[in-house]
Amino acid sequence: RSNRVYLTPLEIGSNVLIGAKSLIMPGVQKIGDNAIVSAGSVVTKEVPANSVVTGNPAKVIYAFSPEQRKDTKAII
Repeated sequence: RSNRVYLTPLEIGSNVLIGAKSLIMPGVQKIGDNAIVSAGSVVTKEVPANSVVTGNPAKVIYAFSPEQRKDTKAII
């Protein structure tokens, strides 16, 4: 067994919500502003700003305007 640790730079934008037990895999460089990563998601590539991602691998299921993010009832 190898006990190697891989470190890669990751930029997390402002006002980002990352759900419990989500995995952000090595190689992901950016999670955009106002993004929502749902619980248990496995993020394997960049998350665009103003979007909701979910699944394994995580996929964009909803994109919204920044004004909608202020009103969380519009998303949930």
